[in-house]
Amino acid sequence: MRTGLMIIMMMFFAALALDIATLAVGLVAFVLADRAIYPLISGLAEGRGA
Repeated sequence: MRTGLMIIMMMFFAALALDIATLAVGLVAFVLADRAIYPLISGLAEGRGA
């Protein structure tokens, strides 16, 4: 009973860590893409005279 609970807790925490890591990677990728794309958009807007 105790070992089963340990295994379930380990699986839960491993899944939680993976979930947090996935979110962190997604956030970093979004920020990098935003920093790469925003100057292009603002440059195009300046070129149009907006």
